[in-house]
Amino acid sequence: MSALSLSHGRRGGTLVAALTLVFLILAVTTICLARIASIYAENGRQRGGTAALYLAEAGIQKAAHALARNPSYAGEAGTRLPTGTFTVKVSRTGRAYDVTSTGFADSPLAKHPNRTVRATLIVTGGSFRVTDWRENQ
Repeated sequence: MSALSLSHGRRGGTLVAALTLVFLILAVTTICLARIASIYAENGRQRGGTAALYLAEAGIQKAAHALARNPSYAGEAGTRLPTGTFTVKVSRTGRAYDVTSTGFADSPLAKHPNRTVRATLIVTGGSFRVTDWRENQ
């Protein structure tokens, strides 16, 4: 076999190897980008849930301070804060107040994240004491 015939038989081998390498690099890059996007979306959902929990806690705090000033406070709806809104409902059971607060976070990555906190408060004079606290995921 002459060198010329060997050269003709191996023509394009380098091109096939280069295309295979490019394909592998492209596949690995695509997998990495998909994983990064998935992590980013999950972090966004977690941030939305955490923000909603903080909003619900803010509603409990506002209700506690409002009840310390005004025992007939019954709650409020749609109170706006920079990260979202909260709604508070208050009911009285004997000396205790059952306060339910739901926070709704503004989150572009999570669909309407919300969290609810239920607390039982006892108000004496101008102060309050929390006797029960429950967070609902």
